[in-house]
Amino acid sequence: MLLSKPAIFVSLTICLLISVSGCANNSASKELEKIFAADPHLKNNSPFNQLTQTSTQNNQQPEKTVQAQSDVPLEISPIPDSELLEKSEPSATSTLPATPQAEIQPLPNLTVSPEELPTPAVAALSTPTPFPTDGIPPAPTPTPLESPVLKKVLRDVPTGLRPYIADLAKLGVFQQEQTKNQDNPNATNILVKPQNLVSRRVYARWLVNGNNEMFANNPAKHIRLARANEKPIFEDVPKTDPDFAVIQGLAESGLIPSPLSGDVNVVKFRPDDFLTREDLILWKVPLDFRQPLPEATIEKVKAAWDFQDTSKIDPAALRAVLADAENDFSNIRRVFGYTRLFRPDKTVSRAEAAAVLWYFGDQNDGISAQMALQAK
Repeated sequence: MLLSKPAIFVSLTICLLISVSGCANNSASKELEKIFAADPHLKNNSPFNQLTQTSTQNNQQPEKTVQAQSDVPLEISPIPDSELLEKSEPSATSTLPATPQAEIQPLPNLTVSPEELPTPAVAALSTPTPFPTDGIPPAPTPTPLESPVLKKVLRDVPTGLRPYIADLAKLGVFQQEQTKNQDNPNATNILVKPQNLVSRRVYARWLVNGNNEMFANNPAKHIRLARANEKPIFEDVPKTDPDFAVIQGLAESGLIPSPLSGDVNVVKFRPDDFLTREDLILWKVPLDFRQPLPEATIEKVKAAWDFQDTSKIDPAALRAVLADAENDFSNIRRVFGYTRLFRPDKTVSRAEAAAVLWYFGDQNDGISAQMALQAK
């Protein structure tokens, strides 16, 4: 019969105890007593259950300060140009492994002088511009009407034309047709009867006077008067005509149609006929550009102006009308405002003729009566 392991262990223990008791006074028995004797140090240890209780109590007590080992320095000297980077614990979604200890990594020198600091960009404040952003300069503005005499004379003139006439009067454009008023000795240059129609001779005179007064300091742009002994170009403007030098001078300059400009059929000037819109523009526009005018057709002029009566304009005047459309300071717009009818044969008032002469030039180069007054 086989014995189990516990039974064998018990039998051996009994035999051993019998042997010990039988050999109590032997040296071998004394050695066995020492081996199986209880450890005297266990007298001061707490039982197992007390150890478990003490461990539980220690977990509930506040943490005690751990004394650093003597070989660990209490203070770490700062390292230049470096920074202690603490590794934070990874989040639940982070896949990066956590680093259990601090790392010291060198950083670049961040010392910057005040002069090297970037200047913060400041947005420029928007300021109102006196002209549109497409680069077109503002239209020149005439002098406000202040003279009581002029206000009375021009009371029947459209409001928009009055300042133009006032500047031209100060400039002396109308002086040759005036007679001194005894009550107003300074009113010799006032435009008389501004709402009356203007004759061709009078407009020719104002055109020459206005141009030469505007460019008083630029003789190269003057219109030269004809000499008194010149052979008359027009049959109806003899040497004895008071405006012979002016009208003949315009013809010799090629500024009005005449046999000299190739219009062999224009043998008469008709000085006392009333001026038409067509001639108003035909004579003035060449003095605005002082260069060859663009080639023009009825279709081009209609596209530029949208005039419903473009086909009625004389072919000789089409180029001037088209060029005036390309001028931001157009004569037609300044005098007649917005219109879809040019009415080339319509007669012109003295006030309208004067307003055309207030400005010579285009948006790139020009001069107004006001600027000419300031230059004086």
